[in-house]
Amino acid sequence: MSSFSFRLQRLLGFRNIQEDEAKRELGLRRIALEKEAARLYSLKQEEESNLKRWREQLQQDIELPRLQLTQEYSRVLENRMLRQREQHRKSEDRVEEQREVARQCWRKKRMLEVLKGKARLEHNYREQVMERNLIDEIVLNSYNRKGGD
Repeated sequence: MSSFSFRLQRLLGFRNIQEDEAKRELGLRRIALEKEAARLYSLKQEEESNLKRWREQLQQDIELPRLQLTQEYSRVLENRMLRQREQHRKSEDRVEEQREVARQCWRKKRMLEVLKGKARLEHNYREQVMERNLIDEIVLNSYNRKGGD
């Protein structure tokens, strides 16, 4: 009998490659998001450290220039944190976009896999019908040769 061949196999191969590429890109974007989160965490830690120094300075002798420097640094840190939060949010958006792309690639690939499964079942059914017909023909020929009625 004939072997099964899926007409859209090349497209399915392309969809597999496309899905793998989308997953790889999603991984890269998640790594970038984790780096942004680490930077944000680092800035928060630095801000907490700065606040601790501020409190310590308030408990000691008050030196106006040092307090002003600490306050100025605090403002700089706050601005950096705002920019970093924005970067983190953008990175989250890029991850979500890529997640949707990966999901769409998976759906397209899955649709072709389902079609391939149905085509294989149909092929197997046709093969079974042909096999039964061939067996019936062989049985009829052998019966007719023996001279049976």
